[in-house]
Amino acid sequence: MTTKEILARIEDYESSKIYKDMQMYREYYEARNPELMAKVADRDRRRKKPNWMIPTPYYATVIDTMSGFLFSDIQYSSTEEYQEVLHDLLDKNHIETKDMRTGTYALAYNRAYELVYTSGEPAQIKLASLDPLTIIPIYDDTIEHELVAVLWKRVSNGKTFIDYIDKNVWQYYEEKDDKLIVREPEKQLYFSRCPVIEFKSELIGDSPPFSVVISYIAALDWAITGNSNEIDRLVDALLILSQQVKQEDLDRMPEWQALTGITKDDVIPQYIEKQLSPEFRKYVTDLLIKEIHKHSHVVDWFSESQLGEASAKALKTRLFDMDMFSKRIEKIYRIGIEQRINLLGELLQYINKITPEKVTVTFSRTVPSDRDELINTLKGVDFLSNETKIELVGLDVEQEKARLENEAPSINLDDFIPRTVNEA
Repeated sequence: MTTKEILARIEDYESSKIYKDMQMYREYYEARNPELMAKVADRDRRRKKPNWMIPTPYYATVIDTMSGFLFSDIQYSSTEEYQEVLHDLLDKNHIETKDMRTGTYALAYNRAYELVYTSGEPAQIKLASLDPLTIIPIYDDTIEHELVAVLWKRVSNGKTFIDYIDKNVWQYYEEKDDKLIVREPEKQLYFSRCPVIEFKSELIGDSPPFSVVISYIAALDWAITGNSNEIDRLVDALLILSQQVKQEDLDRMPEWQALTGITKDDVIPQYIEKQLSPEFRKYVTDLLIKEIHKHSHVVDWFSESQLGEASAKALKTRLFDMDMFSKRIEKIYRIGIEQRINLLGELLQYINKITPEKVTVTFSRTVPSDRDELINTLKGVDFLSNETKIELVGLDVEQEKARLENEAPSINLDDFIPRTVNEA
């Protein structure tokens, strides 16, 4: 791409609906509700006080809960020799942190990006998780639109850097006065595909899986903000004025809503308050929170119905919907995981002369254990073998047999041989 084409592509992307939506998701994730902020700014212009604003971090709550459930324990297994090499590489790149960060990006934006590269001498294989708002993807024109290149735009120390990366070359530019200047020589690459990997979390459309609850979160933010403002003001108070009040006096009272046209003898000056009952506001907020968790498929661990002691079996039942939804996300997210493993394998073969082997990736979710309850249930069952019971509670039969044998006390036969009087 020429420098003009690069700048044109960036301008088109940053003006697109996808990019603007991603900026909105960032605002909601960081508890900066843009709609609420716009309403507050409008009230400031009209000098409406008090004007508190309390946006809730609910978008981050549902995303972080699902992210911890889905990405906190991803296991990579292969042949013994290759697994050792791969785990050493992944550990050096703090893969647990990268898995969580990339997964959270994918849930928040339906886009996450990782860069596979080398650094230093001798070359060290690196893996970086990139901010999706800094990446402009470039796809081919095939049916499934494969990612063939990216533009990586970021600001550092007041300077704007733009990199072009595809499978063959890495070009480095700096933007100055709306022009691109080469900041260092380009680097030749030898990958089978673009070394920037795209992760997604939604099967249909460009929106992330939790975008469906944005409208509920906006309504919840407004309801809670309204509650906070009612502490310091008369809600929708109406000041009753007589006809003797001059217009210039009315102009000085932009904060007050007034009833005019009433004679002085009708009533004395007073406030008429119109307030929503606390019970109704609580009903509205509770209903919105319930809808947020229902449509996000994320369990609400903070509702009153979740408090108190609950059996592991009951908790598993509550997690069923969340688990089903997470499997849906996992299916498309795995595509990025496989591309990551393949690219790392290419570098291991090129740099370390190690032939890549098949790698199995397992998403291990943390769920409550009902083993104690199941053990008590199986105690009175006499139509199942002990081995079957051990398997039902999720244990390895052979491993448990070996452990029981090791725990058996050693027997000294001399302790059981009668002794004669002389020996005694």
